Amino acid sequence: MLDTWHRLERVIKWTGLSVNSFALNIGLKRSENLYQIKRGNNGISRDLANLITTKYPTVSKGWLLTGEGDMFIESQPATVPEGGGVPYYGMDVLSAVESDLRSEPRFRINVPLFNDCDLAALNIGTAMQPEIPAGSIVILKKWTVPAIIPGEAYLVVTQYFRGIRIIRFGEDPTDIQLLASNTKQYDPISIRSSEITKLFIVRGIIIKKSL
Repeated sequence: MLDTWHRLERVIKWTGLSVNSFALNIGLKRSENLYQIKRGNNGISRDLANLITTKYPTVSKGWLLTGEGDMFIESQPATVPEGGGVPYYGMDVLSAVESDLRSEPRFRINVPLFNDCDLAALNIGTAMQPEIPAGSIVILKKWTVPAIIPGEAYLVVTQYFRGIRIIRFGEDPTDIQLLASNTKQYDPISIRSSEITKLFIVRGIIIKKSL
């Protein structure tokens, strides 16, 4: 079982933010409260857990406070016909894609509108917030560069970049701009279309909310 600071540190790393940015993001005026936990002077209070789970509703409040159970709240999947639905791999989307989908899916998401898609996995990045929140499930379909629709969100994999971004073309159609929704923390990235090794269009998003 992780100790108090390492549970908090795991959440911070999951968001991709620094300690200072994370503190501001959840509504703390300063990060000293978090550093006091790191030093072992304080634990995770119920108020702090409420701030974190309000901002990131897929994080388990019980796990934050006690260390018991899983970091994320997982709802039980509905029963679906064998082999039907989109396979959900129970891991972050980059790990799922880089594994070439060789592992067995945890379960399948049966939504007829998306049943032609290739996989569903967790988005753990913050670059596409608020449209695609960290902790949400993204539903992806394999795509090709010639079929790119400018303005849509894609999971893009190159030798040096892996992530979900909105794609727009430059003046030269082989020049591609990768744009984050969270422009305060992420700058545009320019690549050549020939650099793309894997491409998936984001067809759907499932946001899990705690009640």
